[in-house]
Amino acid sequence: MDKRLLVAVGLSIAVLIVFQTWFAPEPPVRQPEAEHPVPEHAAAGTPGARPGTARIPDSPVMEIAPVEHADAPGGWTGADQEQRIEVRTPLVVAEFSNRGAALTSWQLTQYAGVERATPVELVRDTQGEFTTVLETTQGLEDLSGVLYSVSESTGENGARILLFQAERADGLRVQKTYVIPQDGYVVELATRIDGAPAASGFRVVWDGGIPPAEDDKLYEMSVATIALLGKERENLKPGAFKKEPVRELDGVVKWAGVRNKYFSALMVPEVGDSERIVANGDNATRVTGAAGAFPVLSGQASNRMGLYLGPLDFDGMKAVGNDLDQAVDLGWKIFRPLSAALLHLMTWMYKFIPNYGLVIILISVLTKVVFYPLTKSSIRSMKAMQALQPQVTAVREKYKKDPKRLQEETMLLYKKNKVNPLGGCLPMLVQMPVFFALYSVLSNSITMRAAPFVSWINDLSVPETLFSIGPLPIHVLPIVMFATSLLQAKLTPMSGDPRQKLMGYMMPAVLLFVFYSFPAGLNLYWTVNNIMQVGQQWMIYREHPVATPAPSPA
Repeated sequence: MDKRLLVAVGLSIAVLIVFQTWFAPEPPVRQPEAEHPVPEHAAAGTPGARPGTARIPDSPVMEIAPVEHADAPGGWTGADQEQRIEVRTPLVVAEFSNRGAALTSWQLTQYAGVERATPVELVRDTQGEFTTVLETTQGLEDLSGVLYSVSESTGENGARILLFQAERADGLRVQKTYVIPQDGYVVELATRIDGAPAASGFRVVWDGGIPPAEDDKLYEMSVATIALLGKERENLKPGAFKKEPVRELDGVVKWAGVRNKYFSALMVPEVGDSERIVANGDNATRVTGAAGAFPVLSGQASNRMGLYLGPLDFDGMKAVGNDLDQAVDLGWKIFRPLSAALLHLMTWMYKFIPNYGLVIILISVLTKVVFYPLTKSSIRSMKAMQALQPQVTAVREKYKKDPKRLQEETMLLYKKNKVNPLGGCLPMLVQMPVFFALYSVLSNSITMRAAPFVSWINDLSVPETLFSIGPLPIHVLPIVMFATSLLQAKLTPMSGDPRQKLMGYMMPAVLLFVFYSFPAGLNLYWTVNNIMQVGQQWMIYREHPVATPAPSPA
């Protein structure tokens, strides 16, 4: 039954993953590399610094520079030309524009982008994000083209404060204030609207998704608009917008925004301030967006919220509060506690073993050791079933025209010989939650991103490639996994049913196909798991040789 369970697990994973493997769209066109490469290592002592990160000088400066002249929309008093404002902190280089009082660039200096030469960029739309849209009786009024006046100041602990203001001839006044701290990834945005009698609400909009940060075939499958409404977590991928390009979600908004595999841009309003999210997406371009909706009462509105613009780091987001850690994809809800526990175990082990490849190997070994009694029980049960198989076959032949009697006689035979037909499967089922939890952690944890192991395996978050033969990359770990799966199949007790034997030897080929484009971290875990399984089976067979099949009843 061990091999049957492996088939079940393999097919389950295939159902979850084969769609991604076969039907994932082509990756977006890469951003061009910067003219000057960024050093491989962040400066020593910088919070969050890690190997392979991009770095921009972290001196906290602010510059306000005019760019190409642009006339303000008719009737607005604010500025007569566009200005770009740059803000630098140890973790971020940001750029704001007074056109729309928008964020036009947000670079994470501790994380390298697609080319590993420039920092990760969260803003795709050069027109900017966090623009404002009024909801009026005549429809939506987009204020992204308004030229605001801008002033800057310094707040507590060196925080940079940008104040944008604009007023229209009819008395409509809009004020937006950004507070950018010197540490962390949470920005404060305060919006005040006065003199808007025709408006029933306003939206803070992030429309452009997040640019690609990974050169990974499966990367785009993580792109989504996400939100936590009360206790319900929404995860709308681009395909969810095929029929409806715009969808409204109702509920008490704890947070909402967009994500890709490892990074997110989220709006975190104060509890009760927003009860509606407007989500949009385009399946063709694989881009989604989100807008937080807020009320305007008697022509006035005053709102303050946090903006989380950073990595999908479970511990870091949990420290922020507001259940922000639920934005991290740790798999199905039922497995999240176990996934979180495994993630904490891995990060704790990393303090003593600063190589995530070794951590994965150790966890795989520990898992097999802990479950060794179950493995032993499973194999012994399968051996007993194998020895009893001739009698089972004889009973099936004798009562093949009487299904009810066949079932009764078969169960009687099992009971008489003290054999549990499920004994080979049930103990192994206990391990499945661990596997699925590890799958989620190793697939989605940012701790795996750009984490090296040894030699050519220099990034555990993507497939490792030793060399290529023409267009075919040679991934060593899946090939080793395939070989150990074949050996495992050869050692596994099976009945004389040729179909079962055929399936036992076909499954390693299926796993090779499915796992070939998996991240190196997952393949490393599975390969070590296979090697340990082969070793345990060999030990068990030495202790308990395979029994001679019992004779068929006369």
